[in-house]
Amino acid sequence: MQWFFKEDKTPPVFTARQHAESKHITTGVSPLPKRGVAFCLGRGLPVLQERFKTRLIMEALPGFIAHGPAYTVEGHEDVCFFDGGRGAPQAGCYVETVHALGVEELLVVGLCGAFGEDVNVCDVLLPERLLIEEGTSHHYSFGQECAVPQSPWPGDYTADFLTERGFTVKHRDAVTTDAPYRQTYYKETLWRDKGFSGVDMESSAIVSVCNYFGMRCAVALMASDKHPLSQESPPWAWGNLDFRSRQADFIEACVEMAIG
Repeated sequence: MQWFFKEDKTPPVFTARQHAESKHITTGVSPLPKRGVAFCLGRGLPVLQERFKTRLIMEALPGFIAHGPAYTVEGHEDVCFFDGGRGAPQAGCYVETVHALGVEELLVVGLCGAFGEDVNVCDVLLPERLLIEEGTSHHYSFGQECAVPQSPWPGDYTADFLTERGFTVKHRDAVTTDAPYRQTYYKETLWRDKGFSGVDMESSAIVSVCNYFGMRCAVALMASDKHPLSQESPPWAWGNLDFRSRQADFIEACVEMAIG
């Protein structure tokens, strides 16, 4: 079934703004800054609060399945930070919600599994294409195979910024999937043959929603695990000895980039 119709000019039955202002929401609604950072990883907000002086600006975002808090960093109230959810549907709802509240630019900070031959744990991927293997994006675009981020930063600013802070940064494209346990050896070989090197569960949906609304969006993904390239390779394992500390440093660097 086709999910997006070019000829459809009718409005949604209810919008994120209407939902935020409905009686269903009891936490109140206030505008958000124009730039936002979506952490699609569990340690995002904890590291933000550990390493920066933060201020709570919204106790719970008033979305359909988006109810986490939003913060700013003191002295940099023009950027908001929130958890971007897990999986494409929740991530897409978060973008709808923050867009309705005023966010126009978004940095996605997440993790990915690495299946590219030259990508290792703790490498940072800056994808220019995100292969859509999730359902949310197909409600926002017509026959689109890949979502393309439209970064708010010029040129290689993101790569240079993270490289200067000691990260191995690679311009490698990624896949977003709804089914992590269906990443078969056969499929990952097809992905590699198409030029993709990492896989996550949110990014293409976030970018698709951003593109639909004309929002600028950049994506930075740290490789959290290395997938075996064949059934004869060493088995899959999560992280490495440096991953936890490097992940925290990565989150800190992304916050500094966003507020800089």
